[in-house]
Amino acid sequence: MAGGESKGMVPETNTAPTTPALTPERVETRMKAIKRMLMVGGLFAAVGYLLVGGALYLEFFQFHPAIEQFFATQTAHSLAGGGPDRAGDAVLNGQLATIHKFPSLLLWMKLGGIAHILVGIFVALGAIVRALAMMPERLGTVVTTAARSTAADATPADD
Repeated sequence: MAGGESKGMVPETNTAPTTPALTPERVETRMKAIKRMLMVGGLFAAVGYLLVGGALYLEFFQFHPAIEQFFATQTAHSLAGGGPDRAGDAVLNGQLATIHKFPSLLLWMKLGGIAHILVGIFVALGAIVRALAMMPERLGTVVTTAARSTAADATPADD
């Protein structure tokens, strides 16, 4: 083939891909979307911190005192329910039921809280990436606008 082109190949062009101009309306729309992403990320993180804080509160101020009260009042029984016959002891059965419900609730709250915090961080990082990806376009727009205004303001020198 002549000219170094092979059959079926697309000839090379030296034109750079063009992107549509970044108008102030597009910038404003993107900035609103980024702010919305940051708000959603912050909301997820706040809910996560509330869940983890609530779990810690329940653990320290309800779960541990319930265990301490159980060991102080029920010296003949274990947490697993072993010991002398407990068939008619409603207080013992109620204490055991309360103590045995706490670990699953606390685990759910802690893991759910950490998951919410991580989702919030992920969404906030996505917003940061979007903002950083927009910076070259904005910088190009500012430089082009400045160059146009400088060229328009320049008056020819009288020689």
